[in-house]
Amino acid sequence: MNRLKKISIIIICLFIIFSVFTYSKADSSSLRLNSLDFNVNINTDGSMDVVETWNIRINETNTLFKTFKKDNSKFTKITNGKVSKINRNGVEESLYNSNRYSYHVDEGAYYFLDRGSEYEAAWGTGYENSSGTEVYKISYHVEGAVAKYNDISELYWQFLGSDFEIPADKITGEINLPYGIENKEDIKVWGHTPDLNGTIYATSNNKVEFEVLDNKANKMVEIRIAIPTDAIYYSDREYNKNRLEEIISEETTWANEANTSRIFKMIIVGIVCLVIVLILLYFLIKYIRILAKAKKQVASMHFDYFRDVPRKDATPAEGLFIEENKYGNFDTNDLGRIFSSTILNLSLKKALKIERILDEKGKEDSKIQLLVQNINMVTNKNDEICIYNFLIDACQNKVLGLFQNENNQTNDNTSITMTELKRYIETHSQKVIALKNKIDISVKSNLINMNILTKEGMKKKTSITTSITILFMIVFFGIIFLVASDMVTANFKTIGIPWYILLIIGIMLVIIIIIGSIANSRISAYTQLGLDEQDKWKAFKKYMEDFSLLNEKSLPDLVLWEKFLVYATAFGISEKVIKQLKIVYPNYDSMDYTIYPNMYLLMHMDFSRSFDSVSHSMSSAFSSGTGAGGGFSGGGGRWWRPAAEVGGR
Repeated sequence: MNRLKKISIIIICLFIIFSVFTYSKADSSSLRLNSLDFNVNINTDGSMDVVETWNIRINETNTLFKTFKKDNSKFTKITNGKVSKINRNGVEESLYNSNRYSYHVDEGAYYFLDRGSEYEAAWGTGYENSSGTEVYKISYHVEGAVAKYNDISELYWQFLGSDFEIPADKITGEINLPYGIENKEDIKVWGHTPDLNGTIYATSNNKVEFEVLDNKANKMVEIRIAIPTDAIYYSDREYNKNRLEEIISEETTWANEANTSRIFKMIIVGIVCLVIVLILLYFLIKYIRILAKAKKQVASMHFDYFRDVPRKDATPAEGLFIEENKYGNFDTNDLGRIFSSTILNLSLKKALKIERILDEKGKEDSKIQLLVQNINMVTNKNDEICIYNFLIDACQNKVLGLFQNENNQTNDNTSITMTELKRYIETHSQKVIALKNKIDISVKSNLINMNILTKEGMKKKTSITTSITILFMIVFFGIIFLVASDMVTANFKTIGIPWYILLIIGIMLVIIIIIGSIANSRISAYTQLGLDEQDKWKAFKKYMEDFSLLNEKSLPDLVLWEKFLVYATAFGISEKVIKQLKIVYPNYDSMDYTIYPNMYLLMHMDFSRSFDSVSHSMSSAFSSGTGAGGGFSGGGGRWWRPAAEVGGR
């Protein structure tokens, strides 16, 4: 696992931790209530007067609003709606009543209207392009809020509905009864919240108070109060029947169901947390033991620069594999560079020839001419053999150019242009996949046979890498489950898993991955011979990158640079090397193509771009040939104005 992968994993973990923390602390990115307080006065005529105080954080939201769905079984009508603002000095300032509907309300204005199926209050904030915290008061009078029965009077009111999209850190309410009830025990109270995160009490003979902590968006808050029937003189909603036993039966059933659901959910969530923690501890102990036993293996001799190819018979794929400290398979983006550099290497071995041509449009192109029928006579390296055979197949089945037809097509099945090769690769993705698999197998097999790579080391490193991936996925989906269970809370007083538990789990995961990565770096898939050669490959790459800056008296002959450029192409630094060569060898313009064909092509033609194009096609073909397609679509929301809806029942 190279350094880049380690950093990527750590960043992903930190991102998940941050996402969970953000999710728990703020359900909405644009609005959040620091507090929401309801002050309710119940009148003897069954009506009630309500004052809502919103202490709200606003971000780029022009208008706030709240709706009340009409329901004749819960109230008859709402009147006297007003909105005011508490300024920075604590003074209440009335907003201007525009008395007309507007999707975007001007700052300092409000309306409270009967809109047919609902009542709506809306007011302008002035925060369409900024953010801040404000305090607003919404007051209104509800007629027929209390139903009068033969045995009790009942207030059954939903202060927040399931369509209320603004989360709240704290919700409080004070409900004042018409007068003191003689026996406090005659006041029956119930509160309903989906997350069971609230409390409600009759605090005196004429007052009921409730509190809800960490109320998430789209979570309703509902209060039900039953008081002696004579507490209300009359009501718009009077019913000639008894109601108390029915209410108690309903509430008892709902309470039992809620408790059962809560206990079951807590057990499941607790088991998930326990399993995650046990898994984390297992891997923590495992990696610490590996770290304690394994000693970091290093090369016998370190080179800052190495001025020759470390191993003369090394293929470009082998050089890349060793230099990048690989022990598994090549990445898909490695394939194009391996393919291009191997073609250059086969050109030096006289297995093929690359020449400059002009197409029918007069555009410059390159053509690969295969020179041998039996590649085994030229090389015994399986990765080079596989690539040469791929070229043979491409020459024999090349895709015709746009300006070619069967009448003018030549019978030459031993050559192919870069344009034709690119088209062939793009239309034969399965063969590209097969080629990569063969290269993966052959390179590892070659290095194992040369005692450079060890099966045991490869197995250990693969095991650690796989276990880290599995661990990451287990914790990731475990956290997703805990968040989705609606049991994650930002307030320790509420029922659920505190958000900091997930934060601790995330931190443990990052620590374990770091320890696992360090342990993985201590284990080498290479023998001592392999480590020594690896150091040389790294030093060789560094030399090619820096040679023009070294001010050396003598530089390698151009014949050697022909070979060096093969590996520079594999390492992805060929353009950088060529720029330096043009500085160090200013007479490159007079270079003999027959002596230095690769260097000539790379320096004088747009050959590197041709190979880049082929490399890109190679990687793209591999990607398009694996896996099934799929996607997601999403969207929604209102610009400037999140919906906030509540209905009384």
